Amino acid sequence: MLRSSEDAETLGGAGIRPTRQRMAVMRAIREGGHRHLTPESFHRELGDAGLKLSLATVYNTLNHFAGAGLLKRVGAGDRTFYCTNTEPHHHFLDEVSGRIEDIPGLQPEVIGLPPAPEGATITAVDVIIRVRRDR
Repeated sequence: MLRSSEDAETLGGAGIRPTRQRMAVMRAIREGGHRHLTPESFHRELGDAGLKLSLATVYNTLNHFAGAGLLKRVGAGDRTFYCTNTEPHHHFLDEVSGRIEDIPGLQPEVIGLPPAPEGATITAVDVIIRVRRDR
């Protein structure tokens, strides 16, 4: 378990002011291990743990953390997930359950990318492989 001072250092190092609420959210993220959060599911999880935050605060905090590189924002259709694994990797998306999971091991390589538009730089390529579980 990370101590509060480590959570404060993580947030401060990312340029985020370590408020009590942000540190509690960071602690919950770290203690939960690698996973994929939706704001709604994470809001319920925090509430079950006794942390009472508004859903808007959870949305804003997850977006703030993702913008600072503490989480990876993954768009899948009309849903956004926040991946706690910030190492470069791609995802499987189960089309039936809507569950998203990391692709383990070797990652797919994307070749033949077009050049970025003038005045832009490609910063990342995210691959989402859609799957259906065999019955």
